Amino acid sequence: MELEAIGLLAMMYFMLYCSILWILVYFDNKKQIRLDPTPLHKPLLSIVIPVYRNDTVEAIRRAITSALEQDYPQKEVIIAWNGPEEKENLAVCKEYETQGLIKFVSTTTQGKAAAINEALKIMSGELFCCLDADSYFKQNAVNCMVGYFNEPLMGAVTSSMKVHQPKNWLQKIQWVEYIFAIYLRRMMSFMNCLYVIPGPGSMYRTSLIKELGGFDEHNLTEDMEIAFRIQKAGYKIANSANAYVDTIAPSRFMPLIKQRIRWYAGFYDNMRIYKGMVINPKYGSLGMFILPTSVAWIAIVLISLAKVISDFIVSASYPIRTISLVGFDLDLFIKSIYKSIYFEPTYITYFAIIFTIMAVTVIYLGLKVAKEKVDFRKKYPHYSLYFITYSFLIGLFWIFALSYILVRGKRKDWIKW
Repeated sequence: MELEAIGLLAMMYFMLYCSILWILVYFDNKKQIRLDPTPLHKPLLSIVIPVYRNDTVEAIRRAITSALEQDYPQKEVIIAWNGPEEKENLAVCKEYETQGLIKFVSTTTQGKAAAINEALKIMSGELFCCLDADSYFKQNAVNCMVGYFNEPLMGAVTSSMKVHQPKNWLQKIQWVEYIFAIYLRRMMSFMNCLYVIPGPGSMYRTSLIKELGGFDEHNLTEDMEIAFRIQKAGYKIANSANAYVDTIAPSRFMPLIKQRIRWYAGFYDNMRIYKGMVINPKYGSLGMFILPTSVAWIAIVLISLAKVISDFIVSASYPIRTISLVGFDLDLFIKSIYKSIYFEPTYITYFAIIFTIMAVTVIYLGLKVAKEKVDFRKKYPHYSLYFITYSFLIGLFWIFALSYILVRGKRKDWIKW
């Protein structure tokens, strides 16, 4: 029991340390949160929209329109088609090409990375953005990112993604999650330790990506892999808190599970590929802090979920064990029920309260960074669902992902795109 208590205390202090750190990074850089560098010049920008057979016509039109309407002086829009030739959404892409509004490339090689690589062959831009077909730029998004490339060693700049019009409980949980991600990505940018370049809206230096050989077409999370490769090559990744991109989050459980299995299994794969960057001073805060603590957080989530489940089973089974030992006695049975639901505060309880306060603080700061109103009256379901279920869902997703890692053979199409 002493060993268990020491382990629990270690996890608590670690979680508290990380929470305080991200809050301190915010206040240390408070004046710079909303500042983006003014571009020294605005080179030609290529906007690549990979389109797959499952993307809807409505989503494709919205993505293309948002790219065309960006107030940027020199740009080209390229649709990178990846799917069969008979689909209705292909006709929509061809319609824009016929009007001379976009360029069009096509590849039969499966996957988003292959589609982007095909676009790389024809693009003319000194910089390029990727925009998923289920996402769209908000006004002035690309202008907010260009100035970061004044720095010669800047390899990529990430956008700030928000969930588009969350409707059901799953999307509302993800809305809060993405707000937190906006905050965390901006803080990680100040520490120069971003390890994911999200697909929707992020911007790259074209010459660098071509020099690195394009995106890895065999990686589950090509956006994470390219982030590792960029930083291994000695380049930086920044984030613009003002470059907003809306994305449609999964509204059903199975698509969400598939998405998270891909994300988490991709994290495992890339950590294995780039293990030489972990606890390596050469890579600064990325190697010495973010990557090791990310692994630690995963372990904490899984251990905490296992403990909660085991404690619940033990508590719930207490009345049954009492009956099996002494037989049914109404007085004993009532007492055993009371004991199974009796709650006595411990040091864990007080830590949980402190950590919850810290989490609420971080979410509040995330709302400020994302320029979102707290609006508790309308968004009460968003916040309550997030705090009640998010930790459990993350643990569940990791269990699915680890199961997939253990049993997978050849990667399946459903997990790839």
